[in-house]
Amino acid sequence: MSKYLVAVIVLLSMLACKNDKSSSANSGNKSKSSSAGNTGKSSETGSFSSAYNNLNLPFTVTDTDMSGLAKTDTIGYTLFSQLVPDTIFNNPFAKARKLSIYPVGKIEQKGKESYFVTFVKDKNRSAVYLLIYDKKKFTASMPLVVSNDDNIVTTASIDKKLAININKERKVKNNMFYNRTIYAYNNAGVFTTVLTETNEDRTAKGGVLNPLESAPKKYKYSGDYAKGKKDVLFIRDGKSPGQYLFFIHFESDKEDEPCGGELKGSLKQVSEKAAVYNISGDPCVLNLTFKGDKVDVKETGGCGSYRGIKCFFNETYTKKKEPKTSARKK
Repeated sequence: MSKYLVAVIVLLSMLACKNDKSSSANSGNKSKSSSAGNTGKSSETGSFSSAYNNLNLPFTVTDTDMSGLAKTDTIGYTLFSQLVPDTIFNNPFAKARKLSIYPVGKIEQKGKESYFVTFVKDKNRSAVYLLIYDKKKFTASMPLVVSNDDNIVTTASIDKKLAININKERKVKNNMFYNRTIYAYNNAGVFTTVLTETNEDRTAKGGVLNPLESAPKKYKYSGDYAKGKKDVLFIRDGKSPGQYLFFIHFESDKEDEPCGGELKGSLKQVSEKAAVYNISGDPCVLNLTFKGDKVDVKETGGCGSYRGIKCFFNETYTKKKEPKTSARKK
């Protein structure tokens, strides 16, 4: 009888020990889960912010010299996209997401928004973005400079008063022309235009400077198209038939809601009377349809980087007649 009693006591002791261990493990898991729940997004935001060193102002970057910014460890794409919408990468990376993300620097203000400058690149393109965090949440972004295969050099800077200056320069016939725009972030969560200025002479003939003036125009659709003095489309010969260079510019005369846009690139003829601007890595798409001496331009992709937010590249232009050249008498 005593043997059975001892066996029962030993068995009960073993069960008690097992229950204690199980209870201890569950308590540990619960504590760990509770701790993870308390960190959550605030921990992610802290990790994101700590990856950036304080940025010395003024800060300047040029689209022709961005590679020097890749000096820090990269931020993982997963962490970055948890805090910042990856749609900001649409210009210029479109849907490509094999990106290297480098934290360049941050500007923190006590009780106000914080600025984060980030360099992003893939095999073919690169860009520098300005991100704004306000009240511990992402509110706005803008590309400061973007790599392009054109003759326009873009320089962006942020001064000590946090004014954002974007300057674009291009050389035409040994003359240097510039367009300068100054932006500021406001508490409404958007960037507003503070100042715009240019040295381009658009008043001499009431028109717009043509950066493709020296290019040939022997192909069928090459020429100058216009709808008024400030709404123009210049098309010139590309490297081979079916390829064209173009420059489009428009300005709105509405005093209460001024808007405008400008884009220079290459067109590919896709049918007898149609051509398209659709470059890999650029979300902007323009479709051109030729009808006699007219061309319809239709924006079918996101071209917000080249125009105001309240206007589009949708217009019909008429081809100008070529000036007659009089033959010299011998």
